[in-house]
Amino acid sequence: MLQDTLNAIKAEFNKMPADITEPINQSIEDLVALGIANNALKIGDRAPKFDLTDQDGNHVSSASLLAHGPLVLTFSWCLVSLLQ
Repeated sequence: MLQDTLNAIKAEFNKMPADITEPINQSIEDLVALGIANNALKIGDRAPKFDLTDQDGNHVSSASLLAHGPLVLTFSWCLVSLLQ
Protein backbone atom coordinates (compact mmCIF):
# COMPACT_ATOMS: atom_id res chain seq x y z
CA MET A 1 0.00 0.00 0.00
CA LEU A 2 2.73 2.48 0.92
CA GLN A 3 4.71 1.40 -2.15
CA ASP A 4 1.66 2.08 -4.34
CA THR A 5 1.38 5.58 -2.88
CA LEU A 6 5.09 6.23 -3.40
CA ASN A 7 4.86 4.97 -6.98
CA ALA A 8 1.92 7.31 -7.65
CA ILE A 9 3.82 10.29 -6.22
CA LYS A 10 6.86 9.42 -8.32
CA ALA A 11 4.71 9.13 -11.44
CA GLU A 12 3.24 12.60 -10.82
CA PHE A 13 6.71 14.00 -10.12
CA ASN A 14 7.96 12.61 -13.44
CA LYS A 15 5.19 14.51 -15.26
CA MET A 16 6.46 17.83 -13.92
CA PRO A 17 8.54 20.19 -16.09
CA ALA A 18 12.27 19.53 -16.17
CA ASP A 19 13.08 22.99 -14.78
CA ILE A 20 11.43 21.82 -11.54
CA THR A 21 12.55 18.19 -11.42
CA GLU A 22 16.17 18.57 -12.55
CA PRO A 23 17.32 20.68 -9.56
CA ILE A 24 15.58 18.29 -7.17
CA ASN A 25 17.13 15.24 -8.82
CA GLN A 26 20.55 16.94 -8.82
CA SER A 27 20.23 17.67 -5.11
CA ILE A 28 19.40 14.03 -4.43
CA GLU A 29 22.41 12.88 -6.46
CA ASP A 30 24.65 15.34 -4.60
CA LEU A 31 23.47 14.09 -1.22
CA VAL A 32 23.95 10.46 -2.23
CA ALA A 33 27.47 11.26 -3.47
CA LEU A 34 28.32 12.87 -0.12
CA GLY A 35 27.35 9.66 1.69
CA ILE A 36 25.09 11.54 4.10
CA ALA A 37 22.74 8.57 4.42
CA ASN A 38 25.61 6.52 5.88
CA ASN A 39 25.55 8.80 8.94
CA ALA A 40 21.78 8.97 9.29
CA LEU A 41 20.07 7.50 12.32
CA LYS A 42 18.56 4.08 11.74
CA ILE A 43 15.29 2.73 13.08
CA GLY A 44 15.66 2.31 16.83
CA ASP A 45 18.65 4.66 17.16
CA ARG A 46 18.48 7.40 19.77
CA ALA A 47 18.61 10.92 18.43
CA PRO A 48 21.10 13.30 20.00
CA LYS A 49 19.73 15.84 22.46
CA PHE A 50 18.69 19.09 20.85
CA ASP A 51 17.36 22.54 21.61
CA LEU A 52 15.23 24.40 19.06
CA THR A 53 12.91 27.35 18.76
CA ASP A 54 9.32 26.54 17.87
CA GLN A 55 7.06 28.42 15.45
CA ASP A 56 6.06 30.80 18.28
CA GLY A 57 9.64 31.62 19.28
CA ASN A 58 9.58 29.42 22.42
CA HIS A 59 12.65 27.42 23.46
CA VAL A 60 12.01 23.67 23.21
CA SER A 61 14.38 20.88 24.18
CA SER A 62 14.19 17.21 23.34
CA ALA A 63 14.49 16.45 27.07
CA SER A 64 11.37 18.51 27.87
CA LEU A 65 9.43 16.78 25.09
CA LEU A 66 10.60 13.32 26.14
CA ALA A 67 9.35 14.04 29.68
CA HIS A 68 5.84 13.73 28.23
CA GLY A 69 6.46 10.40 26.47
CA PRO A 70 8.00 9.10 23.24
CA LEU A 71 9.17 11.65 20.71
CA VAL A 72 8.80 11.21 16.96
CA LEU A 73 10.68 13.51 14.60
CA THR A 74 9.53 13.90 11.02
CA PHE A 75 11.00 15.95 8.23
CA SER A 76 9.13 16.68 5.07
CA TRP A 77 8.97 18.86 2.02
CA CYS A 78 5.71 19.53 0.31
CA LEU A 79 5.45 17.66 -2.99
CA VAL A 80 1.79 18.67 -3.17
CA SER A 81 2.82 22.32 -3.48
CA LEU A 82 5.10 21.45 -6.36
CA LEU A 83 2.34 19.52 -8.11
CA GLN A 84 -0.15 22.40 -7.98
